[in-house]
Amino acid sequence: MPVLLRSEVKPSPVTLAWLKKTATALLRHAGRKQCELSILLVDDSRMAELNTTYRGISKPTNVLSFPMTDDPSSPAPQLLGDIVISLDTAAREALACGRTLEDYISVLLVHGLVHLLGYDHERGEDDAAEMTAREKELLQKLVNAKVLAPLSE
Repeated sequence: MPVLLRSEVKPSPVTLAWLKKTATALLRHAGRKQCELSILLVDDSRMAELNTTYRGISKPTNVLSFPMTDDPSSPAPQLLGDIVISLDTAAREALACGRTLEDYISVLLVHGLVHLLGYDHERGEDDAAEMTAREKELLQKLVNAKVLAPLSE
């Protein structure tokens, strides 16, 4: 299950080895250990460019997902897609909610992966509830595996 990592932020405030370990554990817990995932860490400027280009929203966001398949439920080994995380936004949001940057990036990674698995909170309340439930399930698995500190509601 290759996890491809790249950081456009130098020096990166998180180690790529930690991120790879976390992403690998997440894929395993999601039942996608044979899938390939690409993760890109960027600053707010780059994230705003991507958000403008792909969503028509001209400001940064914390995470974007770019699926590589129309059928994320396919059991065959595949490239799931790309997850892009803004380290600037993640740092601000982590501070605001009292989390470490690593723990907060884990939460964003889960959110991005769940999008790649076909969930979408923007399709309506039922889909949002399903997505939130899947996120909570995966986050709890990371907590149980001691990859992530326990989360408070």
